[in-house]
Amino acid sequence: MPAVAVLGAGVVGLSSAVVALEAGHDVTVYTPTGPLQTTSAKAAASVIPHTVELAGVPPDVLARSMARFTEIERTDPSAGVRWHTHWEASSLPLRKEAYLDEVFNVAEALFPEVPGGYAHGRSFTTFMAETPSYLPWLVQKVTTLGGRVVTVPAFTDLAQVWELPEKLVLNCTGLGAGILFRDSAVRPVRGQIAVVGPQPQLGYSISHDGFYVYPRATDTVIGGTNQFDADSEQVEPAVIDTLLRAARRILPSIGPEDVIRTYAGLRPYRDGSLRIEAERLGPPGPGSTRIVHNYGHGGAGVTLAWGTAEHAVNLL
Repeated sequence: MPAVAVLGAGVVGLSSAVVALEAGHDVTVYTPTGPLQTTSAKAAASVIPHTVELAGVPPDVLARSMARFTEIERTDPSAGVRWHTHWEASSLPLRKEAYLDEVFNVAEALFPEVPGGYAHGRSFTTFMAETPSYLPWLVQKVTTLGGRVVTVPAFTDLAQVWELPEKLVLNCTGLGAGILFRDSAVRPVRGQIAVVGPQPQLGYSISHDGFYVYPRATDTVIGGTNQFDADSEQVEPAVIDTLLRAARRILPSIGPEDVIRTYAGLRPYRDGSLRIEAERLGPPGPGSTRIVHNYGHGGAGVTLAWGTAEHAVNLL
């Protein structure tokens, strides 16, 4: 099978590399940063497709990802993937979402059965992928299958891509695709996060009126902001205070003194839809490069990466 270059070592790039290796390709992942320095490392991350547009995307991307997570959870506890209960809580009635057909044990609820005293809620069973474990597991999966992860300066010009020895390329550059491929539909969405200690008494994760609380093995992630077109990963103290005040509906005793660290990340959102599409670039003839795009996952990179990777690799 021909050699494949994967641009980007976030969760989408690494998942795409694994799928390409499983298909028999010789794969090199090119990245300007280590996987634990990517935006993916800042994800909580519960397997729910949010902050993403899916128009024109194959409808089975979530089902394919759920099948992968089911197999990973069953076979390899070191991956940091586990089943858990997630709640959606709201002051207003909740909409019926398509992804509810792919999760399990869906149950609707009303006050006073909803956590946080909210009027409306639903619970379901899905996966949690704890990124501090999950991303290193993906890297190990790539190398075990014979792939390579190579650190290079960020690609800023298409000529750099044409000069790669690989003439099949999976473009998983996220926000970088906006510059590299002049895609004006790509927009950064800043999320700001407060991390507190583990909360073993909290047996579920929850998204509530735009905020969320995700308990993990070693800490708890509190967040919920979606600031479109932000130009930096700056943390705003006033926003962190808002997140903590909202989280007290779920964790009443949480305060500023409990915060271990704060950070912000820029999600790679794309207007209209995430992009899974092939094109040929460069001079015509044997030297041209076939590029398959796989980016624009917004806040659903962990959730959809396996499904979009399988479709992208099929386009090589």
